Amino acid sequence: MRLLPEKIFDEKQVIVLDKSRKKITKRQTSNFYQILPFTTGKSDSIKNALSDWEKEIGAYSRRLLNVELSAKSFNTDYLLEGVLERVENQPEHEDEIHTFFSELLLQRDGGLNVTHPSMFMYIQGNPATKKKLGTFLADLTQHALDEGEIEKIKQVFKAGQNETLLDKMIVNLLPSLTNKEYKAEHALYSSLPIKLLGEDFVYLAEHPQYFLKEINNLLKYYLHYIVSQTTVKINNFETSNWNHPSKMYYTIHNETTVTSRRKTMNSGMGLLTSASENLFVHELTMAQLSCNSVNQSLENEKSKIMTYDEIFQHFTMLSDTDQVQFLKDIDLQTERILTYAGLESNVNDSQTFNEAVKQLFNAMKLTTPKEAQSRYGDHAKNIAKSHFTKRRGRLGYVLSLNQEMLILMCAVSCKNDRITFVELLERLSKRGINFDNESSTALLQLLEKINVIDKKSDSGEAQYVKPIL
Repeated sequence: MRLLPEKIFDEKQVIVLDKSRKKITKRQTSNFYQILPFTTGKSDSIKNALSDWEKEIGAYSRRLLNVELSAKSFNTDYLLEGVLERVENQPEHEDEIHTFFSELLLQRDGGLNVTHPSMFMYIQGNPATKKKLGTFLADLTQHALDEGEIEKIKQVFKAGQNETLLDKMIVNLLPSLTNKEYKAEHALYSSLPIKLLGEDFVYLAEHPQYFLKEINNLLKYYLHYIVSQTTVKINNFETSNWNHPSKMYYTIHNETTVTSRRKTMNSGMGLLTSASENLFVHELTMAQLSCNSVNQSLENEKSKIMTYDEIFQHFTMLSDTDQVQFLKDIDLQTERILTYAGLESNVNDSQTFNEAVKQLFNAMKLTTPKEAQSRYGDHAKNIAKSHFTKRRGRLGYVLSLNQEMLILMCAVSCKNDRITFVELLERLSKRGINFDNESSTALLQLLEKINVIDKKSDSGEAQYVKPIL
């Protein structure tokens, strides 16, 4: 295995040089599948998308079903007129009927009010983000699930299931969608979150009214879960285990006391914040290391960025001589980066894979504009802060879930099973949600309050959680 600098500087252009080929003008990974749907630009696009989330679900649904909606083909005024034409009314009640259906069908901004999942496909994508978040989740869903699993999700968005008479009328008035084959823009690094998303999504759809109420929260949580886990995993270099989620601890909104000694302080928002600061540099470093002779995807239109642990696995299979050569390749790349940045290139001869990679990473961090690093990493924090944190005075933001989100995640974790409280905590942990003793007690009290705890005795192990939906 050898590093391929010609791919880094020319064909793949992870590092773009000026015409004289003496200075770095740009750092990018545009010729690779993206790890996360972020940019380094000055924009609040992620915040805007999170606050207008139904539009991202629209992009998600269309991409899964391989259809597109022409902006000119859909007019909510035409839809309202079509419904009113099909409703019998007396002239003296015309205004009231118009107001009733207008409020029923349309949102305040004039968009479509979703009363059936098939209508999500008619929610126009957010132009500020180019539908990045919905596209990201759809790409990962396509990667992680088999055809049968994807078909179950597709069926949820198709008309004909659980429709009311009004739904049928609306669907018949909606324009036809055109077929479109989408090219993937993002690659998958852990299938576990999406496997769970697929299970939870299909289960939630079995309860139509609750689905419409909570699908926004479910998809938004899984976006946060994937982004936070990816951010933390990458920051652990080659020691990360992508098959199991990293332990991240949450509190519950209604807890009155959270101290600096709680697990959530070291393994919660603080962990995500520190890891997010390195996110852009990690992506650039991994992209360079992915330009190696064993990465067959380099021959494709878009290549896959290999994670540190993937590269390390190949490294361990090399002979001692080839390992030494690969370490020299990485050290030489570190020298090039420092030289092109106009800095002294005092690079040590690395003895281990970790030493070589961290030396390259540090060179990239030193030579990449701090503003770009900050803006890129801020997206991960902003997603967490949108729904999954609470400010706790001088402690700042801590990962935290409100009652609505807790009940949702407990419901999809339990599904139709009657399970022990301990097993519920294990299922939540698979979904990236961990609680210390204090928060576990608060969760138990919440579940008792909504009457889904079945006590067989005073023993904690004999406390069962009943299906919530």
